[in-house]
This record gives sequence, C-alpha cells and structure tokens, in this order.
Amino acid sequence: MKIELPQGSFLTSAEPSAPVILVAGGRPPADGWLKQVARRYPLWAADRGIDACRSAAVVPEMLIGDADSGSLESWCWAESLGVPLVRHPVDKDLTDLQLSLQELAARRPGAEVLLTGALGKRFDHAYSNVFSLWEANLSDLRAIGLADEVEALFLLEGGQSFHADLLESPVAISLLPLTDECENVNSEGVRWPLHQALLKRDHPGGICNRLAEGSHSVDVFLNKGLLGVYFCWNENGL
Repeated sequence: MKIELPQGSFLTSAEPSAPVILVAGGRPPADGWLKQVARRYPLWAADRGIDACRSAAVVPEMLIGDADSGSLESWCWAESLGVPLVRHPVDKDLTDLQLSLQELAARRPGAEVLLTGALGKRFDHAYSNVFSLWEANLSDLRAIGLADEVEALFLLEGGQSFHADLLESPVAISLLPLTDECENVNSEGVRWPLHQALLKRDHPGGICNRLAEGSHSVDVFLNKGLLGVYFCWNENGL
C-alpha cells in the first residue's frame, strides 16, 4: 500500500487498495495540509473531526459519531451539504473513532485507512486510536497509520517492508515496538542503521534517529511483530 502526503510518499509491501483518510477529534491537522490530502483521497469524519473538515473547507463523504464533541455549527454545515450522517447515542461502549472504523469496514471492506486528527492533545485518546486502528486492521481494513503535518506513525507488521521518500526532512525518526518484541529489524537511510536487531517494548532502543547525511529516504523491514515507524517534522507543533 502507498500513501502520498505533503511530506513525501510512504510505501509498505502490503497489497494496494483504495486509501481513505479518517479525520478524528484529536489535534486537528493544519488546513493547508488537509486540503492537499483531500485533493488526492476521500475523507470521512468522526464527530469532532468535522470541525477540522469545515475549517479547511473540505467535505467528507461520511460523518459518524454522537455529536457531543463536534460543534453544532459543523454538524449543521455537513448536513446542509448533504453529507450522510450516522448518529450514535452519547452513552455507548465504543468511541466515535471505533464506530467510524466499523462503519468504514462495512461499507468499504479491505480499504486502506490513514487517521489524521488522531494524535496530540490527550495521551489516552492517542493510545486508544493507535490500537483501535490496529484492531481494525485485524478485521476488514488495512491500517496505514496516523499522520498530520507535525508527526506520523506508520504501522508495519512482521514480514513487511516499509519505504519512505521524504520531501521534508524530519527532526526525528523512531522505531517503536508495539508488540512485546520485534524480531530481525533492519533499517537503512538513517544515521544509526539496524541489522537484524531485536527491539523490545519494555526497553525501547530505536528512539530519536535521523536521516543519514545526504539521504532522503528510509527503509525498514522486520521479520516478526508490530512496529511503529515514527516521524516528527516539527517539535514546536506538538
């Protein structure tokens, strides 16, 4: 699968399908960044994500949620434009994002999904968003990761390779084990490459790398586990 973002192109060896951008209710992406992404890919919004869509003047294909966090003005804006709305009760077991992922899987099984507006602000929300996306990947969707103009986390599972061609140089590149262990991790294009490394979740050792001199690309492969390939472009935006 491949996703083109303003910061560059990001590719894994998984089979390609149709990418969808799901705008959640965390730190909103910059209007210009979201506009560029929306020119290339369809957007869905999860509750407060509609505020980011309205701010950037991009119309999502679907709006899902309980309408308790997105502004009334933005919900009315979406309804006035004919955006299909899927409303849920405020008292529910699942988050708006989890319900949106379920809706997307039902309507577009096998679709690739990238979350934006899913990082920043509250840590518990960001943590839940990462693993909710991975849970969706284990069912009927293909998880790309989470991204905005400030940072990105791409999900890479065992047996897959990852390649990034970067138009903007990140200030930090980190490899984050999301399972107990990630085995035989290899990385190239960075200042401190890895060769058949073992990365452990309870002892992170792949933090705060950077591009090698003259490099504009990053390659990562792992044999087993679930790995987050993290980029930060602007620490002041965190």
